[in-house]
Amino acid sequence: MLYCYPAEFRHEYGAEMEHLFQDRLRSEPRWRLWLDTLTDVAFSAPKEHWEILRSDVRYGARVLAAMPGFSAIVLLVIALGIGATVSIFSLVNAVLLRSLPYGHPGELMYLWSPNPNFKGVPDEMGPTIADFYGWQQQSHSFSAMALLRQRAVNVVRDSVASRVEAASVSGNFFQTMEAWPQKGRSLDTGDDQPGHEHVAVVSDEFWRSQFAADPAVIGKHFQLNRQDYTVVGVMPHDFGYPFEGDIPYDHSGFRQTDIWLPAAYSVKDKTDRTNFESADAAIGRLKNGVSVAAAQAELIAIEARFQPLYPEMWKGWTALVKPLVQTIVGPVEKILWLLLGAVGIVLLIAVSNVAGLLLARATARAHELGIRTALGAKRSRIIRQLLTESLLLSCTGGAFGVALAYGLVHVLTSLNPGKIPRFESATVDGRVLLVAAALSIATGVAAGLGPALSSCGPNISDLLRRGGSRVAGGSHRGRFAFVVLEVALSVVLLAGSGLLIRSYIQLEAVDPGFSRASLTLKPNLDDRYNTSESQASFYKMFLEKLQTLPGVKYAGASSVLPLSGGDSMSFIKTRGNENSKEIVEDRSVTPEYRKAIGTPLLRGRDFDLHDLNSKAKVVMVNAKFADTYFHGRNPLGEQVCICVGSSDAASWSTVIGVVGDVRHTALEEAGKPQMFQPTTAGDSFAIRYDIPTKQVVDEARAALRSLDPALTLEATTMNDVIKASNARRTFQTSLLTGFAAVAVVLALVGLYGLMSYTVKQRKAEIGIRLAIGSPRSRVLTLILGQGLRLTGYGLLIGLACAFAMTRLVSAWLFGVESNDPVTFVVVPLFLLAVACCACLIPAWSATRIDPVQTLREE
Repeated sequence: MLYCYPAEFRHEYGAEMEHLFQDRLRSEPRWRLWLDTLTDVAFSAPKEHWEILRSDVRYGARVLAAMPGFSAIVLLVIALGIGATVSIFSLVNAVLLRSLPYGHPGELMYLWSPNPNFKGVPDEMGPTIADFYGWQQQSHSFSAMALLRQRAVNVVRDSVASRVEAASVSGNFFQTMEAWPQKGRSLDTGDDQPGHEHVAVVSDEFWRSQFAADPAVIGKHFQLNRQDYTVVGVMPHDFGYPFEGDIPYDHSGFRQTDIWLPAAYSVKDKTDRTNFESADAAIGRLKNGVSVAAAQAELIAIEARFQPLYPEMWKGWTALVKPLVQTIVGPVEKILWLLLGAVGIVLLIAVSNVAGLLLARATARAHELGIRTALGAKRSRIIRQLLTESLLLSCTGGAFGVALAYGLVHVLTSLNPGKIPRFESATVDGRVLLVAAALSIATGVAAGLGPALSSCGPNISDLLRRGGSRVAGGSHRGRFAFVVLEVALSVVLLAGSGLLIRSYIQLEAVDPGFSRASLTLKPNLDDRYNTSESQASFYKMFLEKLQTLPGVKYAGASSVLPLSGGDSMSFIKTRGNENSKEIVEDRSVTPEYRKAIGTPLLRGRDFDLHDLNSKAKVVMVNAKFADTYFHGRNPLGEQVCICVGSSDAASWSTVIGVVGDVRHTALEEAGKPQMFQPTTAGDSFAIRYDIPTKQVVDEARAALRSLDPALTLEATTMNDVIKASNARRTFQTSLLTGFAAVAVVLALVGLYGLMSYTVKQRKAEIGIRLAIGSPRSRVLTLILGQGLRLTGYGLLIGLACAFAMTRLVSAWLFGVESNDPVTFVVVPLFLLAVACCACLIPAWSATRIDPVQTLREE
């Protein structure tokens, strides 16, 4: 128990306390002695430690205040390292570690309905409405099951229409999620009936923005798609499911959901398998003791019983069960851990830099420490004092780092990398602050322990005789090792960021198959347009309005825009291969759409007005379609059958034109076979213009208001669409490049400091060399060579590590291999060049030493 006290206390009072304990052991009951002793230790030992710590902190503060330049540099390095690490950890915490706002999220499963017959279509397809309700009735593996469909709705308040993200959900949705409102009630099965569906649960954000956080909001009415809805509940601030990225392959652009409405399907909707309307997602909550495999096997068996009810070409549906949490965080988990690892390397470099600075400072204080040792200070006491100073620096720097992290988190969340769920909810919360405190303490111990131990080994008499002018043994080797480590870690980060930058450049050079300058428009219709005829009529009128706008050269419409995330597929046959059905991407476009979107015409002609009314059906195809299905033949005049029913002569269409390939899903993916059919209207519009973008957008909004002032319009250029699709790649490339830049700066600062310190310590040696005739160029190459030799060691170690670790980023590379020779040549050359610059200034100062003055001082 004496070891609970400081060493000084033990040495002064330990023997006396032992004797007292032995005396009491003979005369008192053992339980009373142990109780008194343990109580005394519990109160007095911390007090003694606190007194010494307070004294050490006061002394350390005075020492550091006497070196403002040194202290400022160390604090800056620590603040950068810890601030960057804490900010990235806050993102990891928000997305991966923080508990989801649902009850027992591990029990929640996504229920998908893939079809192996649909080649190239993702497995994560929501079940049809009829299949979902069939699963719900016949399954015994789930305690609850819910569906949802995302939709954009128009909210009109004070005669102003705004677009709001909503979800139509089954009545037991909130019960399935085990998520409860902060005000009012959730939806229930009574609301989920036709005629009873005009109720809504709203998000906390919607409540605050649209109702000014009115505490009496329950029961209030608001207009949604021209119909009155009643607010029955307000969800907590952290509930906004589905957030952007929560549902795979969802490209709705919803940041979060703000309104939940009852789906209210009729009995016919729940049983009609000729209607292929499907849910965006179905969610089930597993019963206790039921495995994922068992639940999936049950749904597959149920789905097999439904297959005879489908038309022949739509058979083949099955079931897939995946954990909801894994599905949500799985696609972004690797990138976030990678970024945390990268910023951890930056922190390691910062710790190495601080350790090198503290080692240099301890060497300069060798005379002071020698005197303290000669006066009786124990080795452990000196180590404790130096560690206290190191921890004082690291904790102060950590506090500045936390302040920096608050700003960095705000900047990072505003970058919007796209489809990382709950990314914008990242904050510096209690868990993040605990990590920051742990990192600060660990940094202080790691950076200060080596210098503290090395400072207690010198011979006292030698230090006092030489006044501390010589370097303590091994201190140079320690600083050399720190610089080599910093350079090696910098190489790893530079190689990774170099590969991502090369991939980004390659991707930017890809021809997307459309013009980046085209403007796309999408009106959000409401329930007034509840038939296909009324929708088509409105789209046709809006297109005519767009074609007459001033400055508009071409205006067209399509059923699907590139990079929009939406898609439409059709089964087709070609002449000569009538027995094989293939699935291809199908588009309905107006005659001017190709020119408006900027896709080149390779062969043949465009659609014209005659094609819209002609009995002879015509189509256009892309180059990939022609190469895949016509095998080098001239595609013009070839015939294609769209298999929606019978395949008689009336269903065959003639190819009249071939257009360039369009990268529809992502820029990384090459164009797939596409077919285009003529139409008079589509729901997604594209225009080419020769006036400022803002002016044409304002004109388009005015045109929409002239048709229906209650509707909203989404407008964006294709260049912005490309940026949005590349947002995550841009985010990770920018961050990793920034970390690499900070790492290189820190490594070069460490190298510069080491070489400057080396020149100072070798001043006498250099003076003697110059005095006996050594040329100044020789001194220059001596110092420069030493710095470059250390850089070379770091490069060799770093390149070996980079070859192994760059495979971690291979999943995000495009057009570049993980062992790209250009990157692995440019990185060491770049580091050698900047290392030369870092070493040149100290080397040049070494050549300016006056040998006479130096010898006189020595």
